[in-house]
Amino acid sequence: MVENDYLMVTIRDINLICQHFKTYALTEGEKRRRKITKARRRKGVLEVRTASRDEWIGNVASIEWINVKGNLIQYMHQDIR
Repeated sequence: MVENDYLMVTIRDINLICQHFKTYALTEGEKRRRKITKARRRKGVLEVRTASRDEWIGNVASIEWINVKGNLIQYMHQDIR
């Protein structure tokens, strides 16, 4: 049986996760995910810093990573404070 648990996370939590796991973000209007190193919220918009170009990208739709147990964890932008 699969159960879905919902949890609100903060930007600080996302930044800690980025340090320990390969974390990816999907931005609105794009089809591919990008590996990220940091997240922030400016003027109500969730932005992430990409690992490859070291630039801030806004309008993030979701952030995801694979935890220690091998489960895919995905948070939509409204779940992140």
